[in-house]
Amino acid sequence: IGRSIVRNPRIFLFDEPLSNLDAELRVHMRVEIANLHKRMGRTTIYVTHDQVEAMTLADTIVVFNEGRIEQVGTPLELYNKPANRFVAGFLGSPKMNFLPGRVAEGASGTIVEVPGGSLPLQQPARQGETIEVGIRPEHLAVVSPEGATAKARVQFTEQLGGETFLYCDVGETGEPARIVIKRPGQQRFGDNEVIGLAIGASDVYCFDSKTGAALAA
Repeated sequence: IGRSIVRNPRIFLFDEPLSNLDAELRVHMRVEIANLHKRMGRTTIYVTHDQVEAMTLADTIVVFNEGRIEQVGTPLELYNKPANRFVAGFLGSPKMNFLPGRVAEGASGTIVEVPGGSLPLQQPARQGETIEVGIRPEHLAVVSPEGATAKARVQFTEQLGGETFLYCDVGETGEPARIVIKRPGQQRFGDNEVIGLAIGASDVYCFDSKTGAALAA
C-alpha cells in the first residue's frame, strides 16, 4: 500500500488485504484504510468476503454470487432492503435467520405461520402461499411465553459482555429449526428454557420459496 501511495495513483485495487490479520489489527487497519481513502480522495475497489469490512468501508457495495451481480447499493440500502435471500444472508452479524412459512389469516390481520408459532406479515401475499421468512437476530424481542404467538427453546447462550446471543430451536414436530437472537446487555437464560418471541411486521422479510427473490412490501 505504501509503494502504491507514493506513485499517486488514480485508483486503488484491494483484494482481501486484511484476511491474514488478527481480529484487533483488522479493526485498526479498517480505520486506517477508511482515513486513507478520505484523505486521498481516490476511487477504491475493495474485494472482500467479510461483510463487516463491506459495511464499514464501502460507499457502494456490489454483491456477487457465482459471477453474477445480485444487488448494487449503499450498505444500509442492501441491509434494509435486500433484493433476495442471498444478499439478505450475506449482510449482518450474526446472519439473518431463515424459516419456512405459510401465509394465513389471523385474528388481527395477515400472518405467516412458521415453526414455533406465527408472525405478523406486512408484505402482500396470497393466503395459503408458501414463502421463506427472514428475521434479523437483533429484531427479535424476548417476551413471556404466555400469550406469545411464537415460542423458542434456548439451547445455548453466548455472553459477550455488551450483548447476548441466544441460540434457540423453534418447532415441536420433526427436525427443529435453529435461530439466533441478539439482545443488548447481559441477559441470562437456562438451557431448554422456553421463551416467547415478538417482532414488528416491518421487520419480517419475505422471500419467494423457489427463486429467493424478495417479496415487495
